[in-house]
Amino acid sequence: MTRTNAPNSNAVFLTRPPYLQDGVLHIPVSYMRGGTSTGVVLWGPHLTPFGDLREEIIRKIMGVPDVGELKGNKQITGLGRGPATSNKVFIVEPGDGVQADFNSTLAQLAAEKSAIDWSVNCGNMSAAIPLFLLNNGLLTAGDPNSEVRVFNTNTSVITDCRVRTPGGQAVIPADTEIPGVHGAFPGVELSLREPVGAKTGQLLPTGQVLDVFDGVEVSCVDVAVPMVILRADALGLRGDESVASLNANDALKARLRSIWVQAGLAMKLKRQGVLMTADELAASETVPKVCLVSTPAQGGHISARYFTPQESHASLAVTGGCCLAAACLIPGTTAHDIAQGVEPLTVHNTERAVGMENPAGILRARVFGRHDAEGAYAFPWVAYERNAQLYMDGFFRIYRLSNALMDKARSLKESFSASP
Repeated sequence: MTRTNAPNSNAVFLTRPPYLQDGVLHIPVSYMRGGTSTGVVLWGPHLTPFGDLREEIIRKIMGVPDVGELKGNKQITGLGRGPATSNKVFIVEPGDGVQADFNSTLAQLAAEKSAIDWSVNCGNMSAAIPLFLLNNGLLTAGDPNSEVRVFNTNTSVITDCRVRTPGGQAVIPADTEIPGVHGAFPGVELSLREPVGAKTGQLLPTGQVLDVFDGVEVSCVDVAVPMVILRADALGLRGDESVASLNANDALKARLRSIWVQAGLAMKLKRQGVLMTADELAASETVPKVCLVSTPAQGGHISARYFTPQESHASLAVTGGCCLAAACLIPGTTAHDIAQGVEPLTVHNTERAVGMENPAGILRARVFGRHDAEGAYAFPWVAYERNAQLYMDGFFRIYRLSNALMDKARSLKESFSASP
């Protein structure tokens, strides 16, 4: 698939740049869903002239506080919906054309906080990107399939996206169903290329398959995202608890927080290149993820309850699912010891399918991996299928601009280009 120089008729808004009118800044946005996450996709060249002020623009679009924290914030002034899964903004821009066609940068927001986390990717919301590109004529559709390489700047991971576009038309058939989403929508297969060590540079960031924190055995694994995996029964749980009951269990969340802080320190997790402190890990909305595993009961290979980490996830994030699937194939991990029916890897690259039960159904991932004679494991890629949906696109109107943003908007000439 190659880039084209003009957006199609479905994306007229891309031909017109951000503009200021009557003191209100108008920013082109696509409001979208990818998998079980929702948020906004922005075209990077529209934000580039604003420099660091892009964070103010993103906060205003999503309706989070301008500064500090605002307890009980309902995001009624923006497009965010409360949970972390509905507070995502992807910035998409042209790639280098060599290793990737486009770059994506995720801004992860929290309803009550002004701070933006730039340290993670979102495998669910990533499914919206091919649809955004096709809809805006930024890619030329192939026949019968279209493929695009997307480099995520947060994690330096390349995702190979594949969609069906019969007849070379820029329309993905709405025939794919996934757990947690009612009905069929345009399907996207995403393959994470070289996902090992996304944040730490290591498959097992602590150097071993098992660690003990607060008397609980855990496995710390970094594939697409760093995650702390522990048995649900080690905390007195069955593993099939509802999301609501887990989120209402303050004692459980306090204990998990203590464990993930210790694990995060042991993994040497960083934010913007600096080691995170215990306090920063305790308050983190993104890393490390936490996963409680138990024996499957619905036809999968393992059952999971996933934390982001502050709250229990309504399903299982696909980056976390990719990490859990890989962990199921590494002997000695908590996931491997409890998973059932997963075929082991060999010394040759082999594809293995892993089904992970979660509150929304079963997430299935395809893992391509191998191990060498010394027992070291490699995972060249992990693939999964999602579907995506474009809710609407147009201009988001930003009121209450800061003086700096107002001055910048006034000084900018309308010389933006929608061309890559």
